[in-house]
Amino acid sequence: MRARSRAVVARGGRVAHLYSEPPLTIRKVFTEKQGESALCMVGSAAGPLPGDDLRLDLEIQDGGHASLSATGASVAQGQPGVSSSAKAAARLHTCVVLGAEASLVADPGALVICAGANVDVELEIALTTSATLTWRETLVLGRRDEPAGFATLTWNVLRDGRALLRQHLDLRESHLRSWEGMTRKHKVITTELRVGINDAQTIVHSPTDVTQQIADDATLRTTLLS
Repeated sequence: MRARSRAVVARGGRVAHLYSEPPLTIRKVFTEKQGESALCMVGSAAGPLPGDDLRLDLEIQDGGHASLSATGASVAQGQPGVSSSAKAAARLHTCVVLGAEASLVADPGALVICAGANVDVELEIALTTSATLTWRETLVLGRRDEPAGFATLTWNVLRDGRALLRQHLDLRESHLRSWEGMTRKHKVITTELRVGINDAQTIVHSPTDVTQQIADDATLRTTLLS
């Protein structure tokens, strides 16, 4: 399956453009915050499935303010009896652009990597110096009592055209998934990027929960959960 979805939020929280193709279905929902557009990812079809090519484009124009949430988790499914390495990888590509004085708070929901799945998750963000962003990404490595499939997670974040964060997480090999320096056998990986904050600092909350300062006003928090 090939699906393309796009949302554009203009100044004042006005939705200037909204187009969706399943399974990446976007709906505007109610919010009490004035001048902000609340968008929600709604499950409308299974996916990503082996070989799927899914892309979400989200543009917050100058002075625009938006939030992105999800009604539930997405499930990257495999095929019984077929190993992850034998499948064509599904691609889930998200591209975000934030203009001057724009803001976005996003939690697009967890992605569950089922046994037999093979998926490449890519996130590209381009923002201006005056934009503010919170982006939260959650991977769940397999359902209860099952091993995880294959997954990679790649982030490429630019601010005013210069690299702010480039990160690649390869979870295709079982020995890497269980390695102490990677997941320490935890099944849930949550990564949260915050840009445009006043209290950016490095904090070790616990051995499996660390906030790293990556710029004067930006942090990356990585949390591992059982």
